[in-house]
Amino acid sequence: MIVCVGESLIDFVPEPPLFRPVAGGCPFNCSVAAARLGASVRFIGAVSRDFFGDQIVAALDADNVDTRWVSRVDRPTTLAFVKKASDGSARYAFYADGSADRSLESSNLPDLPDLALLQIGSISLIADPQSSTILDLVECERDSRVIVFDPNIRPTLITDEADYRARVNRALGASTILKTSDEDLSWMFPGLSEDDAVAATLARGVRLVLLTRGSAGSVAITSSHAVSVPAQPTSVADTIGAGDSYMAAALMWLDEHGIVEPRSVSQLTTADLESLVDLCGRVAAITCSRIGADPPRRAELVDADPPATGIAHRQG
Repeated sequence: MIVCVGESLIDFVPEPPLFRPVAGGCPFNCSVAAARLGASVRFIGAVSRDFFGDQIVAALDADNVDTRWVSRVDRPTTLAFVKKASDGSARYAFYADGSADRSLESSNLPDLPDLALLQIGSISLIADPQSSTILDLVECERDSRVIVFDPNIRPTLITDEADYRARVNRALGASTILKTSDEDLSWMFPGLSEDDAVAATLARGVRLVLLTRGSAGSVAITSSHAVSVPAQPTSVADTIGAGDSYMAAALMWLDEHGIVEPRSVSQLTTADLESLVDLCGRVAAITCSRIGADPPRRAELVDADPPATGIAHRQG
């Protein structure tokens, strides 16, 4: 099982001369994308009781994401207006002060299933109480389950950089896997080369780094192995949700191969990593070919099932 915890919001995607409201947010997108790939997924988050919140819950339900751990609260939904550049990249303007998704508290958290993978990241770490709730959770769970962290940094939302860097460092120190873009890695380790930044990440106890490089493809690095795959050819409509889809594919692969304990991640072979990042790249490429965060379903992938490996269904 996969558990995604954090923000959900409404992206206003441009459809000139207007905008179309679409449910989004990094953990939300990951949960939907993983469920579309056939995984069993639950979402943890605080969602507004307003009509935007209704849209978010309806979108989760529509893709069979388990919403039993969603808390409805009397606060407004975070809104994000999207502006797309000619190359398909996106800029965001967020309206999030006092919003519902920032109000997640420890009292909202359930007891997690023993074999659940836990995914966190993005703007969930910016403000309390949600940030402290998530950080306390992953620090408590760090030794017993695989925790996957995607910083997905939004500089325009950061008002206290020193405080935010401390939160990111706490999350990094509790994580088993870091999925990050080259831009985010550079922000986290200013002044370091990419190789040195990855080495610093592994030195913190992270067991696998999944690094996306846009059109240059992606790499997977452990203390023992490193593999690189080129970007899948695609016609880019926009990049909204591409990184979230990449992460969802990784979560699905790990879940199906029984990689649910931290030590299992350290035992991944070169062949395992190649299978993992190849699948992730294909899923992200399809998402990039569509407007908005619209990840593929399993049936849309050609030969999507990862090949069996020696670690299939291993839990230790």
